Amino acid sequence: MRFGTTTVPIAGWLADSSHPEESRTRQLAAVRTLVEGYGLAAVEVNPELSTLFPQIFDSDFYAALGQLQRELGFVCTVHLPFLWLDCSSLNEAVRQVSVDHIGRSIQLVRSLEVVTYVLHLWGFTTMRISGEFHDPQRVLPAIQTQARRSLVQFSKMVEPRSLCVENLESPAFAHFAPLVEELGLSICLDVGHLAWQGGDELGFLTQYGDRIREVHLHDALRTAVEGVSQVRDHLALGHGQIDYVSFLEALHDRGYDGTVIIEVNAREDLEESLTRLQPFLARSAVPKH
Repeated sequence: MRFGTTTVPIAGWLADSSHPEESRTRQLAAVRTLVEGYGLAAVEVNPELSTLFPQIFDSDFYAALGQLQRELGFVCTVHLPFLWLDCSSLNEAVRQVSVDHIGRSIQLVRSLEVVTYVLHLWGFTTMRISGEFHDPQRVLPAIQTQARRSLVQFSKMVEPRSLCVENLESPAFAHFAPLVEELGLSICLDVGHLAWQGGDELGFLTQYGDRIREVHLHDALRTAVEGVSQVRDHLALGHGQIDYVSFLEALHDRGYDGTVIIEVNAREDLEESLTRLQPFLARSAVPKH
């Protein structure tokens, strides 16, 4: 397995529109730090930055990133945009606009050699609607139909196996797993999202392991506030309740050869997580000749 992360812990989520070149340089420098400084084999690129700052993170930026990838030899994964989008929306106009926007992002990163594209198949509105119905079976078939339409369109843009549908906080991934199977897609397992449902990452791995090609790894802490279940995720490893050691051992035993992306938001959290992962990092290191 190959370990990596995003540029967020180093360069953050935001950019300075008044200093575009400085913002581009900071992102590229963050990639170099992750690969050369921390010895990571993979970097997850987030073209959401291009949604928020299109004049900064344009095709020229991704061309420069492609040159850096060829120089450093890292594996590249892409987390497709999801903010304000909904590829399972019952509003057909919203669904199609979401697909079109993500399609433009796929075109934007064509200069990169991408092994997996991670997709949030549904957005916050669909998530809320599916959770508020007393009988979700009345609305889920319509959501599934919309989801299938989007997945068929995406399957024409990228190799289906490279498209990884991510499990989200709700609804349960099981409602969409048949679509993944039918269309020959893959899965991104996010252990923190699974924690929101009280799920078990080892159970998920047993059930869907043959289709998992990317893992989002971070810690999560389940608590109850006035009787209402709450989850804090994207924590540094060791600061929550995820048994990441047993999980990674299970991945290793299965011969998992995909990527494990550490999804934390602060540099200190990344460094602490990498310290805890040293035995696994050493095991996965590629011998140098």
